[in-house]
Amino acid sequence: MINVGIVGGETEAAGELIRILINHPDVVLRGVCSPEHAGQRVDRLHRGLTGDTDLCFVKSLDASKFNCVFLVGESWQAQEFMEGVNAPAHRSETETEGDHEELLRIIDMTGSFLDGQHGMVYGFPEYHRKALVRGALRASIPSAIALGVELSLFPLAKNHLLSGKIDSTVCRSRESRSCDSIIMPQNDFAASQLSTRLDPVAPAENRPDSEQAASEIKKEMQEIDPSFNGSINLRLSTDRAMSRGMTVTTEVSCGVSLEEVCRLYEEAYIDHAFTFLIDRHPETADISNTNKCLLEIRSTEGGLSSSNEPSIRITAVLDDFIKGRAGTAVHCMNLLFGLSERTGLALKASVV
Repeated sequence: MINVGIVGGETEAAGELIRILINHPDVVLRGVCSPEHAGQRVDRLHRGLTGDTDLCFVKSLDASKFNCVFLVGESWQAQEFMEGVNAPAHRSETETEGDHEELLRIIDMTGSFLDGQHGMVYGFPEYHRKALVRGALRASIPSAIALGVELSLFPLAKNHLLSGKIDSTVCRSRESRSCDSIIMPQNDFAASQLSTRLDPVAPAENRPDSEQAASEIKKEMQEIDPSFNGSINLRLSTDRAMSRGMTVTTEVSCGVSLEEVCRLYEEAYIDHAFTFLIDRHPETADISNTNKCLLEIRSTEGGLSSSNEPSIRITAVLDDFIKGRAGTAVHCMNLLFGLSERTGLALKASVV
């Protein structure tokens, strides 16, 4: 069994993570850290867990007592925890041969180490699966916004079909906005750390969320296809009427036929457990509370506004609390421990 701890257990993202972990067949959740709530029952704050766990929040975690620690919450919490860690970042750094199950795995959900600090592998399993199963001990989970766009573009980048300007619109439910909430200590933070939730006046396209996500997406696309040098134009919006989830609509120039594009997408995701190409318009209700991403591809008439080339429109839907955050974190944990990708993630959809 995998002994798991969570740092930043007071956040909504942690609540979703706890819900998955306490039902994971290979996990024992042994510690949920939140200094502010230390001593209180976890289900007092995360009320959806009533009857599922008797755990109480603790003030701190001793990393030596865990096989895996999830860093949730804020950047300063993640940085503080990593400063106290004295453990290898990769199995190749150990002298132990054979079984490495006792080595500490760390999964960052705060976005603090997306640049690879502390030996973190970028937690996009659809591309970095080999790295995650072949010796890695740490992973940093993409932002929900970046992940949605990356899932939309991955097969094109894999086949060197990305070029020019890419337009993406990310529409999230009102509920989903709290997924990326920021709780900074003592109101002492840089402007670059503001989230859309804390900067509601600025136009969405000018908020740090969209700037950082666009940079994150471009970096990953260039990792997959080093020849890509296009631009990512990212717009964010909120739909109050939308059920829980996120819809990503991406337009990109593409000279390949729609039939061939669909074939490449099916080929790219055929051996992956959670992303599926469908032949109908996807709805967020189809994926709410699951770890799935559904994709639909259509040709667009007239091309992009800045180009006369043929283009396609890719629509992706995913639950940004699950696939965009906690579900992908557990997916990465499964890979780091050599488990089946779907273990603990066969979650029930909201609709039949």
